[in-house]
Parts: sequence; structure tokens; C-alpha cells
Amino acid sequence: MMEYEVKKYEKYKNNIKFLLIGSGLWPDYQKHPKNLKNFLSICSAVSSGCTTYGIIAFCISNISNINILTRGLGLMISFASACLKVCILALRKNDLLSLNKGISAHFEKDLQIPKFRPYLLAHFSEFSKFFYIFDYSVALNLTMLMLTPMLMLRHGKYVRALPQLIPFNYELGGAVHWSIYVFEILSAYYCWSITVGVDSVFGLYAMHMVGELRLLSARFESLISSKNYRKDLKECIDRHILIIDSQHLMQRIFGFLAIWLAVTCAVVMCAIIFQATGIQNMTVYRAIYLICYCFLKLVQAYTYAWFGNIIAVESEICLNSIYNAHWPETGDLRFMNDILIIQSQNPLRFIASGCVIVRLDMFSKILHASISYFFLLRTLDGNVQDS
Repeated sequence: MMEYEVKKYEKYKNNIKFLLIGSGLWPDYQKHPKNLKNFLSICSAVSSGCTTYGIIAFCISNISNINILTRGLGLMISFASACLKVCILALRKNDLLSLNKGISAHFEKDLQIPKFRPYLLAHFSEFSKFFYIFDYSVALNLTMLMLTPMLMLRHGKYVRALPQLIPFNYELGGAVHWSIYVFEILSAYYCWSITVGVDSVFGLYAMHMVGELRLLSARFESLISSKNYRKDLKECIDRHILIIDSQHLMQRIFGFLAIWLAVTCAVVMCAIIFQATGIQNMTVYRAIYLICYCFLKLVQAYTYAWFGNIIAVESEICLNSIYNAHWPETGDLRFMNDILIIQSQNPLRFIASGCVIVRLDMFSKILHASISYFFLLRTLDGNVQDS
């Protein structure tokens, strides 16, 4: 049974690496020369940045029409987020390498020992489900967008796949028109690979931390007062320090992204709700797109909150497990003192940019914020119509 789980884990890990390798963001992929990785990362940043610029221009040109503005707002944030993620991971490449050589390397080494696998893969099914649901949701939404020009072409209409303002004139249906369409498809591919890859690699590192915390809990519980207990305790403490250092690295890489995601998810869901309630004679195709788009933003917000929450929960369990080390009845004062010192440590908390604790209550705050923004938009739209 565990052999099958290990194979599923390897597939899950390789899928995430594939997404980041294609965008030039996986730091230690040796098959690609450095220049090729730089080229891929530049392509991903430029395509996302140019598309963001076009959608911003579209939003500015329609700033007086809130219904049209909200149509471009969500996609503008999505492509801007992809560009931001490329820049952050490029700047934090050394931190990613440290995580790969630290917590991830120890996780892979421990995974080779069969008796450790139930601890290391205890939460794998949840991480895996979140990844595939998010992956398919993003792919479906972007595919629906890219298919729109083809569907409209059947009615003799030439439309853009993305709501953007092109800064030059071109002939509809001409070579330039279809060249822009190819660029939109390329941008959509990078948006998919960057969005899913970066958010999911956060989950991958979180799973490695949680697995090591589970294993450390078992090691703490098995501690006994003996001649070799100092050696066993040192190994446990060294592993705990590694986990703490890994958490600090993850906060430096993903801390700002967690805050950015919390704010932008609330804004995007507000825009989606506003579109859904404001469009008259909505087509089935558009309705399905909006429902899927809202669903993927809910999944994205919930996964970030859940990743931070499961780290905190397992850290608390790990520190509490030291009580099961049969230390009160030993009479060994040094052993008892060491146990109490470990117990006095604070549980891990994923703190984004030193100001926001990433836990499940963050998800409910995002939902409340999106509803508040929605009513604010309705009020603004009503004032515009009255004037």
C-alpha cells in the first residue's frame, strides 16, 4: 500500500517540478543550461507583463463603466500575480535551493526507509487533491478564454481572447490579429504554469515540513532515559532546528505572496460576483466560466490558509508529543530538564511578512472582505448611474 502512495507522491512532485521547469523557475534542474533557464523565466515574465499592460489599458479606458471594468479586473490581477511570482522566485532562488537541499533532501532520504513512510505521507492525500483540483480549475478557465475567439468566429465576429487594449491598429482577421492570438495563448500557458506551479510548490514544501514534524513527533515519543538518549535527543533537536530554518525560508519566499493573494482573491471574487449579478441575458458559456473562476479563487485562498494551518497544528502536536516520552517516572533530572526545555518552545506559525498569521481564519476573512467590496461596488455603480 505504501509503495503505491510513494509512486503517487513522485508523480505529484514531478508534476509541480514540470510546471516550474517550463517557466524557468525550478532552481536546480541540471538538464537546462543557465542561459536557457534565464530565457524561459524572462519569457514568462515578459508575456505576463505585456498581457497585464494590455488589460490595464483596457480597464483604464473603461474606468467610468464599472460593469466593463470588473470584466478585466480579475484577469489583470491574475496575470500581474503571475509576473510578480516570477520576479519573487527569481530573486529568492538561493532560498529555494536551501529548501531543496535542506528539508526536501531530508524528506526524500527518510522516505527511503519504509517504517517512516506512514508519518511522512500522513497528509499526502490532502495536498495531492488540492493540487489537482487547482490545476484542472486554472486550466479549464484559461482554456475557455482561449476558445472564445474560435467560437465567436463561427458567427463571423473577431474578438480578443483577453480583454486588453492593443496599443496599435491592425486588421481584424489579418496576420497581426492571429499573431496576437498566438501570443495570448502563450501568455495563458505561462499564467497556468506559474500560478499552479508556484502555489503548489508552497504546498510541496509545507508537506515536507508536516511530514518531518510527524516523524519528529514519533521520535520524541520514543525517547527514553538511557546511556544513548543524549545522542537521540541531539538528532531530534537538529531536525527540529532544520524545520524551523525551513519555515523562515518559506516565510521569506511566500510571505508577501500570501498577503498579496489574500487581498487579490477578495477583490477578484468581488468582481466575479458583481459580473454575475450585473449581466443581463448571460450565456451558459459565460455562466460556467464565472462559476469556475470563482471556484478556483476559493480553492486558491483556502489552500494557502490550510497550508499555514496544518504547519501550526502539526507543530503543536509535535511539541506536545514530548510528554509521551515516559520522562516523569524516570527520576533522571537531566533527562527531565531537557524534556521541559523542549516543551517550552513555541509552536511554529507561518507569519506572512511579519504581520499576518496564515491560518484557516484567513480564508473566512477573505470571504468577508469580498462581500464587503461587492456592496461597495454596488453603491459606487448606483451613484454613477444616478449621476
